[in-house]
Amino acid sequence: MVVSFSVSKPGKVPLVCVAYAPDPGHLFCRPYEPEEPEEPVPAAVPVVVSARDVASLMVEGSGITRQPPGTTARVDMDLIAYTDPSTRSLSTTVAGTLVEVEATPASYHWDWGDATTTTTTSPGAPWPHQTVTHRYHHPQTGVHLTLTTTWTARYRPQDGTWHDVQGTVTTTQQSDTFDLVATTTHLTDHAEHTQGH
Repeated sequence: MVVSFSVSKPGKVPLVCVAYAPDPGHLFCRPYEPEEPEEPVPAAVPVVVSARDVASLMVEGSGITRQPPGTTARVDMDLIAYTDPSTRSLSTTVAGTLVEVEATPASYHWDWGDATTTTTTSPGAPWPHQTVTHRYHHPQTGVHLTLTTTWTARYRPQDGTWHDVQGTVTTTQQSDTFDLVATTTHLTDHAEHTQGH
């Protein structure tokens, strides 16, 4: 039989003693040492990615392609414009945690450089399946297209679940400049020309 008890006197170090039967007259004592309290486990830092964080990762817009290409475009003819609607895969580190970010275009605002604009959810497409076009009516030099793309985004910590980013992100870019030229039509009498008249 084992009996365990503590002995404590004012001003003295408390003792913890153990008596073993059948000879309880012998005590084995040691100074009482209180158990160290367990250190609390720090709470996990929540990983949050803001729209501003995503904007800092978006170094490029969705791109601008114009048809016909080149340094000139004709007035009174449709100009075709389109962009890349692909989702961007990005990454960043928040509180020491690797985070995946995906940004997807949601809408497109085209400024045609002649005081007119078009806003659409279509990224456009090349000829002959074009969906975004514009027709100029006056010659002009140094024209460029400006595209503002609005993106939605989501993120997930490494091996975690996806979360939507609150708010949206915008990117803005410009095309190379080009000149608008008018088409001049000359009427000729081919028959008289061949006869030398």
